[in-house]
Amino acid sequence: MNPRLKHLVALAPPQQLARQAEKPPLSSLIVRDNQCPIYAYVNGLSSARSKQTARRVLMAIAKHLGASNIYQIKWQKIDKNALNSLLTSLSDSGLAPDTITLYLSVVKSVLKEAFLLEQIPSIQYERIKSVKAPSGYRLKTHHILDRTGFYALLENIERGNTAQRTQLRDSAIFYLMLGCGLRRFEIAELQLEQIKHSTQHLQFIGKGNKERMVKIHPLAYQALMAWIAVHPFLHGAVFIRLTRAGTPYHKQASRKGLSGHAIYGLCKKYGLLGDERIPPHSLRRSFATWLSESNTDLSKIKAMLGHSTIKTTELYVQQPQEEIDEALLNGLFKL
Repeated sequence: MNPRLKHLVALAPPQQLARQAEKPPLSSLIVRDNQCPIYAYVNGLSSARSKQTARRVLMAIAKHLGASNIYQIKWQKIDKNALNSLLTSLSDSGLAPDTITLYLSVVKSVLKEAFLLEQIPSIQYERIKSVKAPSGYRLKTHHILDRTGFYALLENIERGNTAQRTQLRDSAIFYLMLGCGLRRFEIAELQLEQIKHSTQHLQFIGKGNKERMVKIHPLAYQALMAWIAVHPFLHGAVFIRLTRAGTPYHKQASRKGLSGHAIYGLCKKYGLLGDERIPPHSLRRSFATWLSESNTDLSKIKAMLGHSTIKTTELYVQQPQEEIDEALLNGLFKL
């Protein structure tokens, strides 16, 4: 750890932190305390996913500072100089600029609550607000599942040593991810009531609390209906957890359905996380890339994905490096 940051960590927690010594599991890490800036910040976030991201970032910052938990961080000791030193330390550790920007946003938000709770003076907070996020970006390699790979995936599901009901469920999941461009949490939270059979659409609340209407491709709808035909319930989650025998878990009707982590696990189960990693979000990128290759207008792809700006959609459409190289070779000097 940077020596300039040692003063930000409480080596021996004060009495206020002693109450938090028996801290809850990581899933419910934030302690309810109306005088705690961490609680004030996380509690003010609008969605469970935002709160989960905030907890993850706070734990990462605590680990980087050498603290055993986020309550060992002396937030009131963070000033402009300390914050700049933290950004430098994060950069030296190899984090990408966009990740550091996220970390900075979370730290500033906690310190804003500390200011509102009158735990730091206004001049300290004004100087903190002047700290700017790093510029630049890092190239990321996102592998795309092509059509041949998708059909091989479906064959892999059919050949798997799993119950037929499980095969139908898993095929429908991958068809919706590649046939509708859904995020994994959107797949996990999808409800049977959100399927509009008359028009073959999905209508649901997606990221940013935005309602989306997504057309289901006929092949994806066929796979979805094959699963629904053997679905054990009439209401609730579309994709539920099944036993090895293909039966629903006990009291499954009262649960929300598969988790986003379980969707990730299916990618691993069917060999998508090998050398060329294709996690769930890369299937969403594959959806965008397939449409782009078919000359679909970028603005329409943006609407299908539920993006706020077309710049985000542009990042999803993958262009092979070979095609970029060929454009340079053919577009400049004539050999």
